[in-house]
Amino acid sequence: MDILVITGSAGLVGTEAVRMLAPRFDLVVGIDNGMRRTLFGPDGDVSGNAAEMAVIPNYRHHTADIRDAESVDAVLRTYGSDIKLIIHTAGQPSHDWATERTLDDFAINAVGTMNLLEAARRHCFDATFVYTSTNKVYGDIPNSLPLVELDTRWEFHPDHPYHRHGIDESMGLDGTDRTFFGVSKLSADLAAQEYGRHLGMKVGVFRCSCITGPRHAGVQLHGFLSHLVRTAVAGGGYTIFGHGGKQVRDNIDARDLVRMFWHFHLDPRPGAVYHAGGGRERSCSVLEAVAKCEELVGREIPVSYAPEARFADVKCWITDTRRFRRHYPGWQPEHGLDDTLESMHAHWSSVDALRERKVLAHG
Repeated sequence: MDILVITGSAGLVGTEAVRMLAPRFDLVVGIDNGMRRTLFGPDGDVSGNAAEMAVIPNYRHHTADIRDAESVDAVLRTYGSDIKLIIHTAGQPSHDWATERTLDDFAINAVGTMNLLEAARRHCFDATFVYTSTNKVYGDIPNSLPLVELDTRWEFHPDHPYHRHGIDESMGLDGTDRTFFGVSKLSADLAAQEYGRHLGMKVGVFRCSCITGPRHAGVQLHGFLSHLVRTAVAGGGYTIFGHGGKQVRDNIDARDLVRMFWHFHLDPRPGAVYHAGGGRERSCSVLEAVAKCEELVGREIPVSYAPEARFADVKCWITDTRRFRRHYPGWQPEHGLDDTLESMHAHWSSVDALRERKVLAHG
């Protein structure tokens, strides 16, 4: 029997992984404790995703907390060597939340990952293990690059090597301001690498830029593009924090990210680290994203501006995915930024989202 294990199976990436990969496995085992509602309140609730997963015939759900080593071990021990692939997407994703609850953040992101790696080492050593890391492990080092301020965005200087393709994996990790979220994710990132490099497990680390998609339950503390679309559909206002709203992010649709994971699984490279993002073609500043959303909803979005940028907030990040594409030439992103925005707009404009819009519109 071939089994796929997905942590954070009710979240954005986990949900897409279940949908896309369930036909390729005999059984999909989901691990999710529903903590996103605790982290972000009703706006971050993904229980609806969990309910959708329940109707998939070969999906089996476990309400387990990755911080609990015994619970994690019990799940992986149940399925043992039949587990062929583990996609670890569970985590605490907010910088602001991590600052207020540093121990909880570290326990979820760092200790939880170690619990999974150790359980995999004991019970399914030969399984592929995909760790969903983040470009926030670099802190604000990109702000030391030569940047140019344009009308609507910050950009790398045209003479700099990163201007054309974006930032590659050679970016350093030291001498930076880094959020507690970045610290916890980097701890797990480095540990995951060692399980691959030192122990020979089939571990891949994917340092992701902004991940988004139609089912992304974005909130103000996390997931700016999804939060912006939801707010625009609801008729609410949006707050920009610092940098003149010109800070740039590239965005990768969760469906394209899952396809990266699948290509890695077919030919895993133990301990490999890859940047995962949408690249220049899928980049936008906050100001540019607001303009795109105004086009989608056909009206102006009330925008307020808070001049102080968030701690260690990067002015410009564009992901260079050429290393991954060299190793896995069969992968290319399929979803453009406009396509992803339109799919999010359609989702939050649907009949099922009417109640959500009313709640957001009235605060």
